[in-house]
Amino acid sequence: MQSYYSHSNLTSSENTLHNILDIVSDGVWDWNVISGKVKRNAGWFEMLDYDINTFENHMFTWENNIHPEDYQRVIDHFEEYIKLKSSFYDIKYRCRKKDGSYLWVQDSGKIVSYTDNGKIERMIGSYKNINNEELYNIKLKKQNELLVNDNLNLENVIEQRIKELKELNKSLETKIKEVEYTGSFDTVTKIFNRRKFEELFDLEINRAKRYSHDLSVILIDIDKFKKYNDIYGHKKGDEVLFSLASLVQNNIRKVDIFARWGGEEFIIVLPNTSPLDAFNKAEYLREKIENTLSIEDTKVTCSFGVSSYIDGDDERSIFLRIDKALYLAKHNNRNNVKVL
Repeated sequence: MQSYYSHSNLTSSENTLHNILDIVSDGVWDWNVISGKVKRNAGWFEMLDYDINTFENHMFTWENNIHPEDYQRVIDHFEEYIKLKSSFYDIKYRCRKKDGSYLWVQDSGKIVSYTDNGKIERMIGSYKNINNEELYNIKLKKQNELLVNDNLNLENVIEQRIKELKELNKSLETKIKEVEYTGSFDTVTKIFNRRKFEELFDLEINRAKRYSHDLSVILIDIDKFKKYNDIYGHKKGDEVLFSLASLVQNNIRKVDIFARWGGEEFIIVLPNTSPLDAFNKAEYLREKIENTLSIEDTKVTCSFGVSSYIDGDDERSIFLRIDKALYLAKHNNRNNVKVL
């Protein structure tokens, strides 16, 4: 398929294009599908009150800032467009600001070039701040609903409702945070638990499929952990679990997902990571643990299983490979890394 615009034309008109978009919009984005990088202008960061270049230039930045209630609707609309099932990409949704609040935006984009084999090469777009307009429409809708119900004292009712909701929200926020922490984090290691991990891992698999990104997984097992509990007691065993979790957490990227899989097993998901890079990371962590952690005079060591996403994989097929890799590592005198 021939490109909409030639590479030379795109290069020569790029500055003009971005200048125009800066004038008519509050933020500009430019997605290079081949490299996976997304350029965003200063207006995008300023609109959401972030410092310029706060985030990495990839699509995850965009996805992670979409309001949870809008997320699936936005992704469905985006995928319909990039799969050529829709002729346009133009959607309203809420974006998270630096202070945790959300801003309504109008996000519009267009594919501007394809590769010689017909795959999308580049897509550009712009954001427009429509927050005041949307909040006004929401308020107007609520007012109309009250009027339909013959509420003659509209302002007093709204004021009272707002007061009640503020009090209720304050109480609910505290309870929600407590429930979310209990439901998402392991009480011993203070990292994600298995339930939260499975939720996030499913999301990463879908991202790998959507953007054709590398995705690797590392499964870690503490060697002879039962012996530590039997000899030194469960309290010492818990200290080992916590220390190992802290060490690993401090030696992986923020974008990586780290969780306690169960017992003495831990798991890491590494987005945008090749099989070789995943092996090198596992080997680095193995040496770091061996040279850093100990209980009494006994060194703590771990066995590692490593695997990566293959086209057609699902959560079960990946775990079958990584579990087998860990099995081979444990039965090869432990304290080593195996890749499948």
